[in-house]
Amino acid sequence: MKKIKKDILGLVLILGAVVLVNHLASTWFYRIDLTAEKRYTLSDNTRQFLQSMDASMTVDVFLEGDLNPGFRKLAASVREMLDEMKVFAGLRVRYAFINPNEGSNDEKKKLFERLQAFGCQPVPVYEAAEDGRNTTVTMFPYAIIHHNKDAVAVDLLSNIPGLSGAENLNKSQEELEYKLTDAMRKLLQSEKPRIAFLEGHGELDELDVMDVTRQLSEFYQVDRGRIGDDPAILDPYKVIIVAKPQQPFPEKDKYALDQYLMRGGRVLWMVDAVNVTLDSLTRITQTVGIYSDVNLNDMLFKYGIRINHDLIEDIQSAMIPINASVPGTQPKFVPVPWLFNPLLQPVNAHPVSRNINAVKGEFVSTIDTVGEDLKVKRHLLLHTSRFTKVTPVPVFVSLAMVNEQPVREQFQRSLVPVAYAQEGVFPSLYAHRPVPAGLRQSNITRLDQSVPTRMVVVADGDVAKNAVRYRYTNPQIVPLGFDELSGQTFGNKQFVVNAVNYLADDDGWMALRSRSYALRLLDKERLGREATFWKMLNVALPVVLVVLAGVGFVWLRRRKYGR
Repeated sequence: MKKIKKDILGLVLILGAVVLVNHLASTWFYRIDLTAEKRYTLSDNTRQFLQSMDASMTVDVFLEGDLNPGFRKLAASVREMLDEMKVFAGLRVRYAFINPNEGSNDEKKKLFERLQAFGCQPVPVYEAAEDGRNTTVTMFPYAIIHHNKDAVAVDLLSNIPGLSGAENLNKSQEELEYKLTDAMRKLLQSEKPRIAFLEGHGELDELDVMDVTRQLSEFYQVDRGRIGDDPAILDPYKVIIVAKPQQPFPEKDKYALDQYLMRGGRVLWMVDAVNVTLDSLTRITQTVGIYSDVNLNDMLFKYGIRINHDLIEDIQSAMIPINASVPGTQPKFVPVPWLFNPLLQPVNAHPVSRNINAVKGEFVSTIDTVGEDLKVKRHLLLHTSRFTKVTPVPVFVSLAMVNEQPVREQFQRSLVPVAYAQEGVFPSLYAHRPVPAGLRQSNITRLDQSVPTRMVVVADGDVAKNAVRYRYTNPQIVPLGFDELSGQTFGNKQFVVNAVNYLADDDGWMALRSRSYALRLLDKERLGREATFWKMLNVALPVVLVVLAGVGFVWLRRRKYGR
């Protein structure tokens, strides 16, 4: 009887412990992420956003079906990310994985049309079959997030030219949290922040920046306008964009911009230091690049930046079409490298330039930082390649230069900076100076030092300029960054959008783009050399262990009960 009571008491204690553990697990949540880079841990911003979200989201993911190992890994990462989000959002986040190649032909056609309406183009993936044949598989690495009647498409694949497939898939996994939360926040945004392109100084017109304006309008209310005589006119705007001014700024406009910055405004400067354009060379085959004075040098210098009066030539450059036919015959255009169109390399250490393609420049100048005693932090965003030539103005530029073979000894500069982000406290250009004439009286107090704020400076005014083609009288907008000669899309649009998002970001969401996952690849040489050993180890060892366990169990029973 004592033994029975003892067994019953033990059973009761075990059942009580199980009930207690389940109760604690249902009321007290805790997870442990043992990965070195905490890849399964959501940021504090994301957790707070998901917990406070008062609306439901449905996520349709189109990474399903016959996927190769790389895309299966990406699909698994998306599923894990959504599962992690559901932990904090509960039933407010639901998802489904959809196979776009499943169903009848009509169903697949309707689904393809639906995806293309969101701008989701199929991605061809080239694979080598076991019999040596090369096969092409079409993938749709996209997700569509629905909220009520609104929906936003998310491109889950980061495709950076020059990186291997494994590296691009790793980059894609790094950006999953940012892309998904960014789309959700966009859907829940009740009122869009306001940004503005500045006008009145020969800046790029509306058609020149139409493509990036469309992209920015998904996040912001995008306006255009002049400053006028009211220095407070800029205050409602989160970010002001100065895109390639070609006429000098009057002092009253500079004062309005300066005080806007002092009160916490953010500015994206895209300024040319040399007056020369590729369009001008289509009319005359040669020209001289001279200093372009738009009266911003003293202002930028005060903020710690100097755009130098020079031009960059780079071995790593984009191409332009040149007529290679004999005079008097039908024109025949061929693409040739144009050293004045450098392909600027993004710096992965900053969220603005992380994981984007090379940025195409046009007649770019160099940038120096000055004022080491300023209370600002500087972050390099774009630089040239390792073989760069820098020529001070005046610079002779001729289309005939495409026929000249570059002399490597002349390209001795490396990684020359052309774009910086700065954040901190900036001094006012108008400290201890009178207010310029022509401004309306305002109740706003003049500041000689800014509150903590940010700016981005790019020594190329054409970074945000898209090409415009006219068909009859109708303008056709070429996507920003798209190279019509090679069919490649450079990172210009993503860079400008990231720069504006960074400047407008008060909550640290852009920091999610800085997440980095170590790429741990198998040693292919060792794998090929030791393939038989590892196959046998994985196949035979479990069977041997099971047999040994069975033999040991029988032996122990015979030894214990054989007597």
